[in-house]
Order: sequence, then C-alpha cells, then structure tokens
Amino acid sequence: MAEKIKAILFDMDGTVLDSEGIFSDAQIELLKEYNIKSNHSELEEFKGMSHYIFYPSFMKKFNIVEDIDIIRFKLRNHLHNIMGTKLKYIKGFENFYISIIKDSNLKTGLVTNTTRTTFKKIQQFINIDYYFSFVITITEAIEPKPSPKPYLQAMNHFSINPSETLIIEDSKTGLISAVDSGAQVIGLTTSLLPDQIKKISSNIIVVDSYSEIKKIVNFKH
Repeated sequence: MAEKIKAILFDMDGTVLDSEGIFSDAQIELLKEYNIKSNHSELEEFKGMSHYIFYPSFMKKFNIVEDIDIIRFKLRNHLHNIMGTKLKYIKGFENFYISIIKDSNLKTGLVTNTTRTTFKKIQQFINIDYYFSFVITITEAIEPKPSPKPYLQAMNHFSINPSETLIIEDSKTGLISAVDSGAQVIGLTTSLLPDQIKKISSNIIVVDSYSEIKKIVNFKH
C-alpha cells in the first residue's frame, strides 16, 4: 500500500475532527426551542448526511413545521456557538500526520459533506489549514456523498488515480462514497461498529484508532 499511495483523502467530521457529538448537541439545543426532548442515540441516523437530506429527514422525524431556511439558520447558530468551546481533533490524528505524513511526499485532501460556510467557521476555531492543501465541501461538490463524485473531484485536483489513493472515513454515507470511488478505504470506528462497516464492503480495512493505521501503513521516507 505504501508504495502505491500518492495521496490520502480524509473525511472531516468523525474522522479528523471529534465533532459528531457537537452536531448532535446543536440538534438537541434546536429541538429544545420546539419543546422537544431528544438524546444522542436518537440522532445517530443523521451522521454523515448531506444537508439536502438531513433537514427534511430531521424535520419529519420530529414533526417540526417550520420554514426549512429558519431551521438551517437556527441550527447553524447553535453549532457555531458550541464549536467555539468544544471543537477538537480525533485522538491520534495530529500524531499520525506529524509522524507519517508530514515528512513524506504524500498529498492530503479533506472531503466533507459540511458546507463551505461552516468550514470557514471551523477555520476560525482550529488550525485545520495546517494539515490540508485542498478541501472540497458539499458547496463545491458535483454531488454530495454517498456519491463518489466528491472524492473523484479531489483525485482529479491532485491528478491521481483511485489506485493511488487512500481514503479514511467513518460514517456509512462517507464509506459508501469512498468505496464507490475505487480507492483503498480505511474505516475508522468512531461512528459505526466493525460489523456495520464490513456490511458496507468487505474490502474496507477496519481500525479503531490512528495508532492502528500507523501499523498498517508506513509512508515515511
């Protein structure tokens, strides 16, 4: 794997950033405005969804009758407020980058179903630009994940083939996108159980941490 790979593409939420809980926290705060009680387990189904699918599904699940743009505005405000104090990297990511990627010839890209507006807010709170030379959000994507097109767009940017690409993902939506792109895929168990990941594709390499990824691949020259 190490000899063939020229770039690693990462999902963001749940893969690079420990932010899935933050999104759930924001949803819970929004629901409180409508006198609806919820918890993190009830919100698991929304992980990795594009906003095109999320908002109609979220409103239907909780029987919210409201203009969708108002819901988006309110949720975004809650999200950005929480980000200011809780946003952090997934354990092991920074060490993985420094020890494996930093001194190699590997290119790194970030491919996320998050909007560019929210990504700009993330840039204000955490030094994510240090790690990635290219970022594609759902705003620039031809189609959102689970379509493979966002990852193929990133490969095109770097002028590389799927066989030269490693993708690290965590959610069902993202893993489907990654597998269908034709790249080699590692599934990080921050959102799904190992058997849930293997149901998506038996070709996915399942790991529990970045320490495990370091044992599988060694790109340092």
